[in-house]
Amino acid sequence: MRIALISDLHANAAALAALSDVLESADRVVCLGDIVGYYCQVNETIALLRGYNPLCVLGNHDAYLLRGNESGLPESVRFGLQYAERVITPENRAWLAGLPHMWGGQMGELSCLFFHGSPWQPIEHYLYMDSPLLSGLDHFNFDLIAFGQTHRALIRMDKRPLLINPGSVGQSRDAMSYGRACAVICETASKGVEVIERGYDMQAVVDEALSQGAGDWVRKFVPSGTRARGR
Repeated sequence: MRIALISDLHANAAALAALSDVLESADRVVCLGDIVGYYCQVNETIALLRGYNPLCVLGNHDAYLLRGNESGLPESVRFGLQYAERVITPENRAWLAGLPHMWGGQMGELSCLFFHGSPWQPIEHYLYMDSPLLSGLDHFNFDLIAFGQTHRALIRMDKRPLLINPGSVGQSRDAMSYGRACAVICETASKGVEVIERGYDMQAVVDEALSQGAGDWVRKFVPSGTRARGR
């Protein structure tokens, strides 16, 4: 079985569309949360994603949108949530509201556990490569554990469970992957892993956000050598 793992789309339909060949070739698409936030292609991104009949879990930005009235959030997060609140359709909001915080079960030959942050705090935790919590995943009886949240890829293949963070579709924070849509393919029979990156026009996505009132924070992850145009 061929599983496509994606995460942190952040209302960036252009980035998701760049992965269309990868997602269409998969037997199952798994989205590890943060479908909304930061950028301005909210309904377009959800429509594209839902077209793949994915298994999805809820991310922190998705949860913030559903809960409303979040305080103490950075300007960049507030912008994406306020924009999403204005434009998201009732149907798409209801779809988000039906997503679980965590999913565990069998996919092909592998027992799998999926969440956005961590199994202890699926919405809020961050599991970076140097996180002391990462070793705690070894106590979970699964073949594959996959998560998102950090916008940085992480793959551990040398022992059970196999750990995968596919990085971000919509806002990669791996310096060498700025402006690229990231995904991972996992073959359940062989436990083989393939890292996928696709280029797309991130400048157009940033320009759209600027036109909707985003601050200069939106330029941060534009690839080196390009420059987002003015508002």
